[in-house]
Amino acid sequence: MLALVIGLGLVALGLAGVRYAPAIVQAQHRQRMTPIDADEINDEDRVRVTKGTAVAVALLGVGLVAYTVV
Repeated sequence: MLALVIGLGLVALGLAGVRYAPAIVQAQHRQRMTPIDADEINDEDRVRVTKGTAVAVALLGVGLVAYTVV
């Protein structure tokens, strides 16, 4: 039961990360939290990486939900 709740939480967190990736990158800029301050890495790349990480979290959650349901 706990694994199901954690899996659903990861799915929700991943979907929110995909949806709000541009806002997350902008918040990092406002708070001067950009992890790499290089000229060759632009905002589009940062958004793409943030979305990719969020998709990975969501897939981990889906796998956990599938594991607990089966």
